[in-house]
Amino acid sequence: MSADNLAHAPHLTPGFADTVTESQQVFRHLLEAMARPGTVQTIDIDLEGPSTLDRAATAIALALVDFETPLYVSPALSTNAAETYLKFHCGTRITDDPMEAAFAILDKAPESLSGFNSGTDEYPENGATLLIQVDTVEAGGPLVLSGPGIKDTTRLDLPDVPAGFWTVRAAQQRYFPRGIDLVFVSGASMVAIPRTTTVSLTAGKE
Repeated sequence: MSADNLAHAPHLTPGFADTVTESQQVFRHLLEAMARPGTVQTIDIDLEGPSTLDRAATAIALALVDFETPLYVSPALSTNAAETYLKFHCGTRITDDPMEAAFAILDKAPESLSGFNSGTDEYPENGATLLIQVDTVEAGGPLVLSGPGIKDTTRLDLPDVPAGFWTVRAAQQRYFPRGIDLVFVSGASMVAIPRTTTVSLTAGKE
């Protein structure tokens, strides 16, 4: 972003106070979340990002998104301030095409996952990572998770996510190793559900 553009940009809040140390801290939290799906992690970093983005979503973007990782942001979250912040601190290219995005920050669980890149059989690692903002991330609840990194099963509560989303996701898992990794964030909390994790729903969730 040029100096002239910055001069006309909205108020720009700081990124990480210590870029290397805090980036590593966030990466470790995310790595732990991916290694132990369903386990809630808290990013304890003093960070004032754009008002539309949760602290965890902002921190993950600062740590992992750069000029090589195009980013999609839901229209509901993509204010001028948010775009300026992400472009300046991450150096990323913000795309309006979800299929181009390596990362996406969403204001809710999407009705379909077909619009996002799930990689290919040769390069499944190119599948996107979705950072989905929700009101609440809690242990326990009607979601039953199983798979690598989980002993037997673990339970999770994401009350903002409709039951139909898990049906859509289960259908996509038939194409493994292609797939999309999910990180649900709420404030400073996050929980990961990688493509290797199976999610089922107990009775009572509508």
